[in-house]
Amino acid sequence: MSDIVGSSFNTTLSHIAEVSDRESLDTVMKELAAGYGLSSAAYFGIGLSGRSKGDPFLAVTYSSDWVEHYKERRFLEIDPVIQTGFRRLLPLDWDGFARSDERVKSLFGEASEFGLGRRGLSIPVHGRHGDRGLFSISCDHADRDWARDKLHYLRDFQVLATHIHDKALRLEGHWPQEKHLSPREFECLQWIAEGKTAWECATILGLSQHTVRCYLESARHKLNAASNTHAVSIAHRAGLLLPLM
Repeated sequence: MSDIVGSSFNTTLSHIAEVSDRESLDTVMKELAAGYGLSSAAYFGIGLSGRSKGDPFLAVTYSSDWVEHYKERRFLEIDPVIQTGFRRLLPLDWDGFARSDERVKSLFGEASEFGLGRRGLSIPVHGRHGDRGLFSISCDHADRDWARDKLHYLRDFQVLATHIHDKALRLEGHWPQEKHLSPREFECLQWIAEGKTAWECATILGLSQHTVRCYLESARHKLNAASNTHAVSIAHRAGLLLPLM
C-alpha cells in the first residue's frame, strides 16, 4: 500500500502542476481516485475570483446521474459534509457524522447506490482572500483497512488539497500574491525557523518525518521558495512567523 500511495502522491503532484484547463483537472481527479483505489474524489471551491457562493467551482468524479439526483433531492441543504466542511479547519472523517436524521441516512444510502463509498474524508482549505475549498474522497474499505489507510490518505490529501485549490484559483484567473499555509505547514515552518531539523519537528509535533517533509515541501511550493531556509526568510518578511515562547 505505502509504495503505491507514494507513487500516486508524486504522480498526482506533477499532474496538478501541469493542469492548464478544467478538462485536464477533471482528468487528474479521475487519475487520483484510481491511483489511490478510491470510489470517488471531489473538489468544491467557493469564493474564487468571479464566483459567488451559490456558483461553486467543481471538479468531481461523480456520475452526472448522481449530480442531478443530488440537486433534485436538495441534498445540499442537509449534506453534513458541505454544511460542516467549509466551516472547519481540520479534516473530517465521515464516520463522525451522526446519521440519526432520516434525510442524512437517505443521502448516504443513495450516494452508495450511485457509486460513492461508505467511508470518506473531507479536507478543508481556507485562503487569505475569502476563498475556500473542500476536497473529499470516499471508498468502501473494511474497518481494519480503513483505520490503516486513512493515515496515508490524511498525510497525502492535506497537501494535495492545497495544490488543487491553488490550481482552481489560477484557472479562475486569480493569481494570489499571498500564499495560504495550512496550520500544520505553519507549525513545521515555525520549528524550522527555530533551528529544528525535520526529525526534531516530527518528534515535537507527533508526526512522521515523511509527513513533516510533505508539509515543508508544500510550504516551499506555496512560497515559491527554493529551500526551507528560503521559505523561512520569505515567511519572516511577510510577517507570517512569530517567536516561539
